[in-house]
Amino acid sequence: MAGFQVQRFNWVRTPTFTESSDTWRARRQAARESFETFNTAARSAFTSAGADLATGLASIAASAAVKRLQDAANAKNAENAKALDTLV
Repeated sequence: MAGFQVQRFNWVRTPTFTESSDTWRARRQAARESFETFNTAARSAFTSAGADLATGLASIAASAAVKRLQDAANAKNAENAKALDTLV
């Protein structure tokens, strides 16, 4: 075993500093663009959720108001009908 030596094979060239920094810069730019895409999608989803909530609450409030007015009108009509019956 004394004569066994491991030799290095330099088949893969190591990148230069410029190549490494260009690769790093390109990866950072891709990561930033990906973040911006996801951030924009999330912001849009939260904005639309807030708008949908406001629209839904307004619809519920409007329906309650319409029902309240219809109930008041029906009560008034019933009162008027009762008053007419007592006159006749």
